Amino acid sequence: MKAYNFSKSESMPDYVNERDVFGLIKSKKISMTGFKYIVTDMLVPNLNVAYAGLGIRTLATFFDIIIIFSLMLIPEILFFSFNFSDMEYNSFRFLVGTTFWIFYHAAFDSSNMQATFGKKLLKLKIIDLNGNRISFFKAIFRSLVVIISIVPIGLGIWYMTTDPKKRSWHDLISGTYVIKS
Repeated sequence: MKAYNFSKSESMPDYVNERDVFGLIKSKKISMTGFKYIVTDMLVPNLNVAYAGLGIRTLATFFDIIIIFSLMLIPEILFFSFNFSDMEYNSFRFLVGTTFWIFYHAAFDSSNMQATFGKKLLKLKIIDLNGNRISFFKAIFRSLVVIISIVPIGLGIWYMTTDPKKRSWHDLISGTYVIKS
């Protein structure tokens, strides 16, 4: 068996030194600073509002989860007796909980409050691109496309940390903003 001596210092070939970690030639990098939200900013009026960021929106969602869990606990005690071993009941719980979540958000986001109880508690509200209240059908659509934001490891939610108007993917798709009121 042949032994290799790794203590020798050999210079790297030029094609390795001329490239960065992505394999691009170092002298011909593309700058990402020139890209802006050109299409959407040209079509949407500039609103003079304070947009809600990730932290406060996460806290509002946490409050909404507590409210919905509390409301779902009453039928759980009355009808299911906390039987979590039966998969048929667990599937039914998931279906009922998801349906309740969608209609809870749709009803309150499209109401005169323009917010769920968690958002209202933290003084947030949802508006459309022109600053108006969203319709019930748009609120249902927004609640359904939240799945698109959550499924790829939550990347659609984390996107709001880079967006200047603090919109996640489901806000971009449904044409809404979450603002501080």
